[in-house]
Amino acid sequence: LRTTIYFSSHIYWMSTMIKKFFINATLFLMILFVYQTVFSQVIDVKIKLGASEVSAIHIEGKFLANNELIEKKWSFTDSYADAENLGKRISDLHLFDEKGNEISYKKFAESEYVADRKASAFSYKIDLKPLDNTIANAHISWLIESHGLLMLNDLLPKFNSDKATIKLTFELPENYKVAANEEKIEGSVFLVKDLEKAVFLVGKNFREQEVLVNKTSLNFVILGEWQFKDKLAFEMAEEILKEYADLFGEIPFQKAQIFLLPFPKNIGLNRWRAETRGENVMILSSPMLAVNLAEQRLHEQLRHEIFHLWIPNSLNLSGDYAWFYEGFAVYQALKTGVWLGQIGFDDYLNTLEQAYFLEQKRTANGSLIDSSKMRWNGEVSSVYAKGLLVAFLCDAALLQNSKGKKDLKIIFREIYQTHGKMSKKKDANLSVLKVLRQYRELTPIIEKYIEGTEKIDWTNYLSVFGIENVGKGTNADLKIKSKPSNREKALLKKLGYNRRRNVKKQKIERNVN
Repeated sequence: LRTTIYFSSHIYWMSTMIKKFFINATLFLMILFVYQTVFSQVIDVKIKLGASEVSAIHIEGKFLANNELIEKKWSFTDSYADAENLGKRISDLHLFDEKGNEISYKKFAESEYVADRKASAFSYKIDLKPLDNTIANAHISWLIESHGLLMLNDLLPKFNSDKATIKLTFELPENYKVAANEEKIEGSVFLVKDLEKAVFLVGKNFREQEVLVNKTSLNFVILGEWQFKDKLAFEMAEEILKEYADLFGEIPFQKAQIFLLPFPKNIGLNRWRAETRGENVMILSSPMLAVNLAEQRLHEQLRHEIFHLWIPNSLNLSGDYAWFYEGFAVYQALKTGVWLGQIGFDDYLNTLEQAYFLEQKRTANGSLIDSSKMRWNGEVSSVYAKGLLVAFLCDAALLQNSKGKKDLKIIFREIYQTHGKMSKKKDANLSVLKVLRQYRELTPIIEKYIEGTEKIDWTNYLSVFGIENVGKGTNADLKIKSKPSNREKALLKKLGYNRRRNVKKQKIERNVN
């Protein structure tokens, strides 16, 4: 009996080990397959700071296995947003084959080179001195003595594959560190899967704070001295992220990062520029005249840029539709500010007045869709100002037709749910207009002000809320009429009327309790 038990236990042990062997062998083969598939497209890149020139960096790289990622033509980003002639920053380009022999090339433009044959390695230098067009530095890489903002899309060549993975190593001066939203391997080594969206802050003396909302991690990075406490900025970001999570129904990313930085050059008071790239929010700002104005400006910046984490950055749409993802974003951020009690209803009306003035003074005759295509060529104000006004008209029409049950939130949520990252890529303008056209009350707005070229006539839309324009000409002056009806009062509340007073009351009650 003992012998039977002994052999039975051994047979069981052997069968278990064999089973584990095949499971582990299968797992190993799967890992090996993934490794070969992914790492055959890895480009090993090193970025070196701390050379004799303060604003210069040295970049070198090599293809670990597959040099089919790049052809004989080497291209670099030459313009982005309103930053131009970026190719002039590149110098000392060298190309090498697998044996380390240098490859000759011809330069056809500041950002275009053609080599005699394909290269396996490369090196060059980039001068990242901040642009004279100071506000444009929010969109491109720059470096000063104490810190720098590095964006791979204007630092690295345009590799011939969307699947290229960058193993990125920073060689930094003493006491420097790196803040990034990318996968960290170790120390200052990162794995970057989308170089178009990768952003890095390098330098010293910046502060970081992780904000958790549901299962999403938001890392807030602040550099420099501001007119508000860091804690206030973190609390603002958390509050706004929660508000938009409720608007869209979910948070589509596991982690995101916010950079709040001063401009790299003196630009005076009351200036700011920002960009949200992938899950990276970059805000460059200058001081305000007063502390309360600085706090309001920060909240405004965060409302607008955090909105972009959903629209357009979490959508799979193609084409230029800034009239929607900027103009409508400005309006929703404004409304969110009122709803969260950060600004008053007078601020809401004042912003509408300013947008109306800019729109009425506009001389261009194109449609709002056409203006988006010319956004960085003199049509910025049209995209934002007219886009905001059109968003207001749509909001008013939806609220009126539904008796206060529907507003722009249903548009944003439907576009996000229909055209999220996992959906099939479609034309942005056609897709957004298709959603808007589902609501008949929006058809005249689309035909006149989005596809058409008419100037904004908002009289009937203002009257929905009992609001009157008592101004003259292009100077709007919006007032709520002395005795609005009950229905007008109800719709005013949907815009946030008296909301700030109620929010402050709720905060006082919470503090007392």
